Amino acid sequence: MVGAVVRRLAVLLLFAAGCSRSGPRVETVPCVLPGVGREARCLTLERPEDPDVPAGRRVSVRVAVVPATGVRPLPDALFVFAGGPGQAAGDVAGAVMPLFAGLEARRDVVFVDQRGTGASSPLSCPDEALGKRPLPETVDEAAQAARLQACRRSLSDAGVDLAQYATWIAVRDVEAARQTLGYGAVNLWGASYGTRAALEYARQFPAAVRAVVLDGVAPASTPLPVALAFDTDEALRQLSARVDGGLDGALDALFAEDEKPARLVDPFYGDAHDVTLSRLQRLGLVRSPLYAPAFAAVLPLALARAARGDLQPLVGLGGGLGAGRLFTGMHFSVLCAEDVPRITDEHRRAVEATRAGEAFIDHYERACRDWPRRPVPAGFFAPPSFTAPTLLLSGGADPATPPRNASAAAAHLPNALHLVAPSLGHGVSAAGCASRLITRFFSTGTTAGLDGGCLEDLPPPALFEGPTP
Repeated sequence: MVGAVVRRLAVLLLFAAGCSRSGPRVETVPCVLPGVGREARCLTLERPEDPDVPAGRRVSVRVAVVPATGVRPLPDALFVFAGGPGQAAGDVAGAVMPLFAGLEARRDVVFVDQRGTGASSPLSCPDEALGKRPLPETVDEAAQAARLQACRRSLSDAGVDLAQYATWIAVRDVEAARQTLGYGAVNLWGASYGTRAALEYARQFPAAVRAVVLDGVAPASTPLPVALAFDTDEALRQLSARVDGGLDGALDALFAEDEKPARLVDPFYGDAHDVTLSRLQRLGLVRSPLYAPAFAAVLPLALARAARGDLQPLVGLGGGLGAGRLFTGMHFSVLCAEDVPRITDEHRRAVEATRAGEAFIDHYERACRDWPRRPVPAGFFAPPSFTAPTLLLSGGADPATPPRNASAAAAHLPNALHLVAPSLGHGVSAAGCASRLITRFFSTGTTAGLDGGCLEDLPPPALFEGPTP
């Protein structure tokens, strides 16, 4: 009797340590994911950098599993696809684990750092560890371009084949992780660029997918630098409709062709500089607040101040002309392969009527001019079609992944439901009742009975008017 108990305990311990369900046991080690309050289990897969040369250079792919807390976990783990492109899944674990609070008792949650990010052979530029640069260096676009090209050369000199980091190659690493961990059909959750990766995974490996949540659909069908121009305009139009008198005058002043120097205090270093912001940089200051309704509510006031020559509120609201943590080499490896080569003269003519004009296109075309890439399979750009139940979520005021993207994707998915939160921006899963809907969807494996009315009822934040003079 005692021997049987000991043997059973040993089997359970091996099972938990390996995070295995139906496949072979696999060696894992304890690890910590930022913001996650309990121990995860990690392993590293060695994968061919070039899928056509299995015996060639290898890349390391880090896989982190947050084990289910219950004693009888279900076999359909949940795999997380991060955004960007250029975010590491492990970096967003602390932010997304609360979304799955209703699921984690029964399901493992798996974070695979996409190749080129996080702990998966990261494609970091040599100077990224320096953190925030002083304001004059931040706005010097020629210096930025030179640093990017130096980054490309340094990575290539180190033996990295930058052509092998496209989405369609990277999702094969995720499939290798699923097989190694021994899971059967799994659930997918992706946000922003992560939806492109999740869609491609489901396209290549439909039998491995049980259910999918796509938050802010970013399809491969439309080149991102083109979509940014139109989507920014639409988000600004929606915000302008809420403002008495609109925003056209303030926006016209901000995007006037003559780029006048502005006196700005560096929000990170505190010293003042006279700087001239390019059209692309001014676009960045406007777009950044549009991602989150609470910040968008302050944008009209910041634009009004900018129209009077004071850009400081806009710079502060836009994050100080900085960006979040992205792995630059992976970001450009993806966009230079999948988006920029598909930009046409027709696209250029179409964006001329937008406030962005060709600024986004020019930026990425310059960056990608010498970036290594390989041909992308033609099927990658076709709308994916698979039968797994799919829940698509959109923010009605999203400046990056608007509802029309999800509607177009849903038209090719026979078991899809698209829910829109009209007042939200980029990212719906953490708002209001969304996590409850996600929990129910993954628990039942069907969209039947899901009611998005609670998302439609979410109100936009009141516009910020500032203190009375």
